[in-house]
Amino acid sequence: MKHAHLASWRSGAVASLVALWLMNSVTASAAAANDPGPLRIWTRSSNDGRKTYDAIAAAFTAKTGVRVEYFNATTDFEQRLARAAVGRDLPDVIINDGGSLGQFVNMGIVAPIARADIVGGADLHERAWRTATLPDGRVFAVPTSAQAHVMFIRKDWRTRLGLPVPQTWDDLAALAKAFTERDPDGNGRADTYGFVFPGSTARGYTAWFISSFLYQAGGDFVRQGADGSSRGALTEPAAIQTLSFFKRLLCDDKSVQAGAINATTQEANRAFISGQAGIYLSGPYHISLFDKEPGADRVEVVPAPAGPSGVRATLAGGELAFITKTTRRRADATRFIEFLISPEGQSLGTRPPQGGLPVVRLPVNRNLDAATAHQDPRWALVADEYLQHGKPLPLVPNWARLQQVAADGFNATLARCSSNVAADLQALNLKIDAELAKQRVRAR
Repeated sequence: MKHAHLASWRSGAVASLVALWLMNSVTASAAAANDPGPLRIWTRSSNDGRKTYDAIAAAFTAKTGVRVEYFNATTDFEQRLARAAVGRDLPDVIINDGGSLGQFVNMGIVAPIARADIVGGADLHERAWRTATLPDGRVFAVPTSAQAHVMFIRKDWRTRLGLPVPQTWDDLAALAKAFTERDPDGNGRADTYGFVFPGSTARGYTAWFISSFLYQAGGDFVRQGADGSSRGALTEPAAIQTLSFFKRLLCDDKSVQAGAINATTQEANRAFISGQAGIYLSGPYHISLFDKEPGADRVEVVPAPAGPSGVRATLAGGELAFITKTTRRRADATRFIEFLISPEGQSLGTRPPQGGLPVVRLPVNRNLDAATAHQDPRWALVADEYLQHGKPLPLVPNWARLQQVAADGFNATLARCSSNVAADLQALNLKIDAELAKQRVRAR
């Protein structure tokens, strides 16, 4: 009897353990089935920018319980997105610059946005919302950061030579020539240049960089009618003045860094950081980068110069957050974007952790002051440039494609000192019009 009771007890214990194991397995399986995994977010950002995004994700997860998985890249970001689209493996959210709007819509990978459905959307600058809006009024993204180009100058070089901050194109050319010819670093060698020019056609850099100068001359890439139609504007005197000015810097004054015509922005950055050249028109995201090297005490941040007719203008842009069409996490994706545009998310984006870079340049949220958010008065100048003199890229269905056409043409003209600027721009404008026709917005 004793052995029978023991056997019965053992049998019952085993059964209980099996039942408990089965119950735990079912519970774990159910939990796994209910766990959607992390929200997948792709950003076009550097590894230093990724550190700031990680801080934003940590705060968002603590607030909502939704986990975030980032992927970041810079040089081949669009190609990776295209491969992900073909492989049906798109993330839930994409954060990229505003110039990608039309391209992403044409690719069919992003979903429309109803502004009224975005909590906090009414607090965003209207100028920032414009970057997320197609010519027909449809909105496909939420603005998360804004910016305007400013001028970075080696202040130590300028003051050593006793020259003023440039106010006009002629001032700029004179300072660039002096930096090239008058040994501004005092090392006794002819090893410096004046102007940094990222002239590469990669991602349309040539046109992107020259755009501020085109606007300062009173020009534009396209002229748009009240009916939404467009025509190329690169045969106008302003475009000829702009390309002629750059040709002067490159061919006559030779005051642009070596290899400029093929330089990407990364190479242009190195030219300024290393002391190869001393003037650089670029985005304010370089403030913290140049504070590290050459150093905040050596670099000044000033407004872009006025053009030949006295026009003050500078390229204004920003970054957008897109929700992909394929996501099954639209509610969570929306919550993340709403957190990113909130005062808390925007503040985190302007104040990177150790070793990080800001991913929110100018806050798009009107409730935040840029200089206060960055704890840096130089950002007040950037905000003023954006609001008072900033000019966005044209609203066309696919600006990325149009910018590439313009960049290829500008680069070809500037690569040949024997080029005829007016004739080249006449031919380029025909290509711009042909591209507008493909996008079905060419004026008849």
